[in-house]
Amino acid sequence: MPVNYKMPETLEKLVQLDKDLHQRNGHTVDHYIGFYISFNHDDDRYECTPEDAVVFGRTGVGGDHFAFYTFNQSIKDLEEAPIIFIQPMFFENAVNLVARNLRDFLALFITLKELYVLERFKLYKSKSDFIKDYNENYLKDIDLRESGLKFFIEELRDNVVEGITEINDAYAYITNLRKHISIDIKNSDDS
Repeated sequence: MPVNYKMPETLEKLVQLDKDLHQRNGHTVDHYIGFYISFNHDDDRYECTPEDAVVFGRTGVGGDHFAFYTFNQSIKDLEEAPIIFIQPMFFENAVNLVARNLRDFLALFITLKELYVLERFKLYKSKSDFIKDYNENYLKDIDLRESGLKFFIEELRDNVVEGITEINDAYAYITNLRKHISIDIKNSDDS
């Protein structure tokens, strides 16, 4: 079980945005980005959740959740911790590295406008595979949510990470990330 980490500033701002949005229009961050903020709660963990992961969000689908990966608690500031996507129903491939840090994770959302595409990166053999799948399986729904997404992205830029921009090439970003950062998963099954 991870040590008691302090919530990073970027996540604190996202929590505040969540509260503000709920007060202003009855929606929460989940309505726009697809996960509920839930920082370091034991009940958000599954057997496949790495011991040194600090959970910060859950999707509400199949136990899927996002976490900071602390490399055996060697990363002390969660602003610098890589982000992993944990999907208990995927068994052997339950844990995947998705971003260098929380700021990049939010930048990927701005770029992709859909976080569930991150689960499919291990399936792509090329950038054209990614583009084809994205266009066929995500673009229509994204277009339907366009005005809400535009509103939320502006809120992210104004209130969470000032000046955050898109990642020019999400496929190259994730491919390079996975070449340069290796995660050694130890979960509660391994104890």
